[in-house]
Amino acid sequence: MPILSYEQYMPEELGKGKVASYNDHRADTEAAGAPIDWGVAVQRKADDPEHIVTYDGTGKFIGVAIANIYAETRLPDISQGVDGHYEQYDVVPVLRRGIVFVEVLEDVIKGDEAVIDNDTGNFRPKGTATTAVSASVGVFKTSASAGNLAQLEVNLP
Repeated sequence: MPILSYEQYMPEELGKGKVASYNDHRADTEAAGAPIDWGVAVQRKADDPEHIVTYDGTGKFIGVAIANIYAETRLPDISQGVDGHYEQYDVVPVLRRGIVFVEVLEDVIKGDEAVIDNDTGNFRPKGTATTAVSASVGVFKTSASAGNLAQLEVNLP
């Protein structure tokens, strides 16, 4: 019997950078060239293409940094909560195809095309008044208000 109601099996909002759907997804692994937050767009480092950094508009969008639970092992006390970033030289799973929770900097509506904010690596709707953004990189699968999480679908080759 197929799953008809996903929210019974997977909570609606898992957290920034978490894969948001049981549907097929594809991720590559890359080495961080600098600290990278979970759930932000990434690009190759200009002077060192073996490493990736948070997207800043100077390179090509290669995916979204997926959250990973091993960051919990860096905490002296697990009750502190997870910081939500990768350190330099960490192995980073980068979502190239699938749906992931991302932070939106403006209100978005389901179906809006997504662009990347060059200052933060987070996402905005296409048509934003902010000029320092990328071309369209995906589609929002849920609506969200500014500062909250929305599901973003990306489909890179």
